Amino acid sequence: MIEAVFLDIDGVLTDGYVYVDASGNELKRISFEDIDAFFELKREKIKTGFITGENSKFCNYVRKRFNPDFFLEGCKDKLNAFQELVSKNGLDKEKICYVGDSRKDIKLLEFLEISFAPSDSEERVRKAARFVLRAKRGQGVVKEVTEFVLTKQNDILL
Repeated sequence: MIEAVFLDIDGVLTDGYVYVDASGNELKRISFEDIDAFFELKREKIKTGFITGENSKFCNYVRKRFNPDFFLEGCKDKLNAFQELVSKNGLDKEKICYVGDSRKDIKLLEFLEISFAPSDSEERVRKAARFVLRAKRGQGVVKEVTEFVLTKQNDILL
């Protein structure tokens, strides 16, 4: 059974776009379905985490709003950062899944037995993931992964 779900932020939780208002403020979009799905994981006692290459005010918002068990930001080598986190926290990589959408995610997607990429990720990212989702970036990705984790499909893998 999957015990922890790790997500990239841009292109997974969000649609991967940066919206800029007339004052130059950067904005990002998150689906309410994905917000609800994230908190459903937490209610079901599934550990949650974010691994992102970004280090921004938006990351601070995500950390505060979602209160994940783990939060790695500014990661340029996501695989190494993940391996250190797993080692320090006594996690079992066989019971963890990761969702990523970009080239920076490829090594971690390949490393884990249970990994996902949104359907509109570039081809080499989709090939690196064990599963390609129906959902596009920021459009129900977290919801689809949550449904997978909380159903019997999960037991088929392990």
